[in-house]
Amino acid sequence: MQDEKVYDGWLKVFKRKIGDRTYDILKDYDAVAAVVVNEYNELLLVKQFRPALMEETLEIPAGCLDINGEDEISSIVREISEETGLGIKPEEAKHILSYKPMVGFSNSLMKLYLINVKKDLVKVGRVEDEDVYEVLWMDIDKLGEDISQGKNIDVKTILAYYYLKSLKY
Repeated sequence: MQDEKVYDGWLKVFKRKIGDRTYDILKDYDAVAAVVVNEYNELLLVKQFRPALMEETLEIPAGCLDINGEDEISSIVREISEETGLGIKPEEAKHILSYKPMVGFSNSLMKLYLINVKKDLVKVGRVEDEDVYEVLWMDIDKLGEDISQGKNIDVKTILAYYYLKSLKY
């Protein structure tokens, strides 16, 4: 099996020949995401623009493991701080699940962490982040309605919702 690099940017694309077939393989970064829940069964979401969709999305805070030498816990602590202004301690992040979101063409891994916080620790509203426009709390049942109506299509946020519902949030 020989991979031929066809694009070398932040993401890398390779052609992989297996037998008589050639496949496009995306080599991207593993990532982490935070399922931040408060005492009122609300989930912390961030609003950001996604160029691939050409629209704004509401998602749980997340980020790529693209800093050399940074481990998953340090990354989730940093991402939460950057995207929401919330400072958490590493021991507050509890790993809940890992999955591969695009197994058809990538082997990147997403790790979700559960973090419970008091609602008043998060300042909601507009933020000064280059990617995130707004931070807000959403009732878990409202998020479920948005998912069922196709208003929220982000897979990590959908997984977070179903994980929380399995715990009876």
